[in-house]
Amino acid sequence: MAAGPEQVGRRFESSFLTGGRLVALVILTVAVVLEMRPGTSGAHLAVLVALVANFPAWLMWTLGAQDRQAGQLAALAVMSAAGGVMTPFAEAANVGVFVAALGAGVAFELPEAIAVSVLGPAAYLLAAAVAGHHLSLVAGPAVSAFIGLMLGIGRREYKEHAEQAAAMTVMRERAELERARAGVLDERNRLAREIHDVLAHTLGALTVQLEALDVMCDADPDNVEALREGLRRTRALASHGLVEARRAVRSLREDADPLEAQLAALCSNDRASLEVSGARHALSAEVTVALYRVAQEALTNATKHAPGAKVSVQLDFGDECVALAVANGPGSELPGALSASGAGYGLDGIRERVRLLKGEVLAGPTDEGGWLVEARLPA
Repeated sequence: MAAGPEQVGRRFESSFLTGGRLVALVILTVAVVLEMRPGTSGAHLAVLVALVANFPAWLMWTLGAQDRQAGQLAALAVMSAAGGVMTPFAEAANVGVFVAALGAGVAFELPEAIAVSVLGPAAYLLAAAVAGHHLSLVAGPAVSAFIGLMLGIGRREYKEHAEQAAAMTVMRERAELERARAGVLDERNRLAREIHDVLAHTLGALTVQLEALDVMCDADPDNVEALREGLRRTRALASHGLVEARRAVRSLREDADPLEAQLAALCSNDRASLEVSGARHALSAEVTVALYRVAQEALTNATKHAPGAKVSVQLDFGDECVALAVANGPGSELPGALSASGAGYGLDGIRERVRLLKGEVLAGPTDEGGWLVEARLPA
């Protein structure tokens, strides 16, 4: 798999730093040798020992794993001490003190970084005291160590902030993906709920109609015209179910017909009156579908249990909520043809649907012997 731009950038940065450290080691070694030639006695021997110790420590720091390990800490400590030992005899070695403090500030917590940074000036004091140099010159390594430490700490904080920002970006992207996924699932659930309601109404009516046809065939098999009429009604119910399924899917779209137009078509089919009041305004697809289902369920129940009763539908647009009321008067004493259909969970279903939208549904008998269903939803 090809590396992405970020991986390529990190590899380039790592290679650049490694090359720079190796070049710095070579320059430092050459500068110290030219300023104070190593030897086998006195200060020359001290410089030789310091160079021999500094070289592998610098390589370990450069080529080793760049995480916070004990080996890296030891390498930086040796670099700092070696730089401090060589500085009284070769001022160029002061660079080693600076680099060790810088590396410690970048890679380690403050206590470890300070300990590494202090080693350079401390080693300088020891070497200068042995060699008889003026101890006031320790200011040079001390300043170098301090500047390197401060720059290292600043670099470390910058890297940590950059990592935190990258982590926050990843978290935001994940949250966006989760929100998008939740939206898709919510849309699927809404669609499944609508199709379920349509099938429940349509299949229930078809079942009753087919049972009636079966009874008719047993009672009067020669009445062809009655059988044909029953088949026409059955076919009409199936066609109506398909239309309702398409309408349910379309109602989930924001460009569906206004609620009052949908209610007008529903009331015309059920021979109910419709009254709309209040300042009309656009409703969300969820609220539109929920109120339409309330009206559909209430009208279906009126047809089932109060055939022939007068039914009225009232839709009121308020400033903060929209209200729907479906009322029917007392019907005939005989139950309707569809009174036995359904599982009796229609009102519970619309209550749950409306409750999900922070609304409420009230249903109960009226003083006139009829039935009233009311629903209120936030506008």
